[in-house]
Amino acid sequence: MAAGAAPDAVVVEEVAPVKLEFQNFGTSGEGAALDGRITKGGAAKPAAASFKPPPSDNLFSDKQSLLGGGAAQQSGSWNPMSLTTYQQYFDVDTADILNRLKKAVSPQNEKFFSDDMMKPDLYGPFWLCTTLIFCMAAAGNLGAMMSFVPTEEHQAFTYNFSKLTVATSVLYGYAGVVPLVGWAVSKWMFSAPFGLIELVCVYGYSLTIFIPASLLCVIPVEILRWIIIAGAFALSVKFITRNVKDVVMQQLDDKKALLVLLIVGGMHGCLAFLLKIYFYS
Repeated sequence: MAAGAAPDAVVVEEVAPVKLEFQNFGTSGEGAALDGRITKGGAAKPAAASFKPPPSDNLFSDKQSLLGGGAAQQSGSWNPMSLTTYQQYFDVDTADILNRLKKAVSPQNEKFFSDDMMKPDLYGPFWLCTTLIFCMAAAGNLGAMMSFVPTEEHQAFTYNFSKLTVATSVLYGYAGVVPLVGWAVSKWMFSAPFGLIELVCVYGYSLTIFIPASLLCVIPVEILRWIIIAGAFALSVKFITRNVKDVVMQQLDDKKALLVLLIVGGMHGCLAFLLKIYFYS
């Protein structure tokens, strides 16, 4: 630039307004385009975008297991050889077991599954049967020893260990086979049959009252033993019938329903009679 020459003119070009496009990546997976323009304040005014909530078919479904077996139920498959299948029926705590034991021995007409959150379990029935087996075998031998009178042929008392074997066969068989038969019959007779696990649970907990009864039968008084076993049978059979009668009476006429309940009571009476005759005679 020569000395004293005028400076070069600065040319300013007008910039066209910029149109900004905003994308909304919603939770529904569909990106809804929002058309926004820059205003004088510099803020964009997006158009209203619609939100589609996800389908709620399997969200927090009440059919999912609360005891740890939700994955197996969601898949719709039942594998009897998998431990996961049975895990949900053993996932209970002490408070659950105590609450169920109280209901099992209560004389009130309170249903076992009256609470919708209460699910059947196999932990209680298994340990109740196991405990009763050892109580019957031990108390039966102890009661026999207290009633023992020496004779010429038997000068000393000998323990009868076969009582343990018989108790195991009878109690495990009754708590497993009778509910299985009842479930199979209900599948044939009822439009809404019993659940197999529910029946096993009810029959297992029905044996609760026989545990203290077996210990009291150690007392070597025959009439008292009959009264104790009869009282245990009455509470136990009442517990069973009040939990099955609604299903039976809603789907059968009065005569058939009464016959079914009499069969249930008769089979339970046979168990009580067998326990008395074999273990406390």
